Amino acid sequence: MGKLKALLPFGGRTVIEQVIHNLLQVNLDGVAVVLGHRAPEIAAVLEPLPVRMVHNARYREGMTSSVQAALEQIVPIPEAYMLALVDQPHLGHEPAQHVLEAFTQTRQGLVIPTYQGKRGHPIVLSCKYRQEVLDLGPDQGLNLVTRGHPEDTLEVPLADEFILQDMDYPEDYEAVLKQWQQRMHAS
Repeated sequence: MGKLKALLPFGGRTVIEQVIHNLLQVNLDGVAVVLGHRAPEIAAVLEPLPVRMVHNARYREGMTSSVQAALEQIVPIPEAYMLALVDQPHLGHEPAQHVLEAFTQTRQGLVIPTYQGKRGHPIVLSCKYRQEVLDLGPDQGLNLVTRGHPEDTLEVPLADEFILQDMDYPEDYEAVLKQWQQRMHAS
């Protein structure tokens, strides 16, 4: 994108603050944020928030390395992990709450929200897949795990297309911010 997504303005907060605000409204045991590129700048914004910061020294290897850093450093090992994206500040807390409730009710190993049959985020990953994720190579994506256990996967249909959207490009950011602002004014 050219700019640090996490620190872009989003409403009265930064993108990362908005994501954390949404997650703190969900019945989670805690929120951890994986930091890599320009970690000190992001850490300064996160300092007053009730989150744990996890450092990913291998951030250049991609998103899988960030998930691996979280799974390695979060101890004691929880029953499950919710994996959310920094570039989805527009979600609100409802999708995360629905996915968490589905996990709590079913104890499926992978709980993934869908919109019109397409998979989105955030997802819940049971600790039983922790080692499998840690064993992924730098060129392997998390999809090897999330697609590798159909018998232990629950897809949760949601009526929120935002679970599919992220902000990889400046025009994505502008579109997401505009849609979020429209949604906020409508409610």
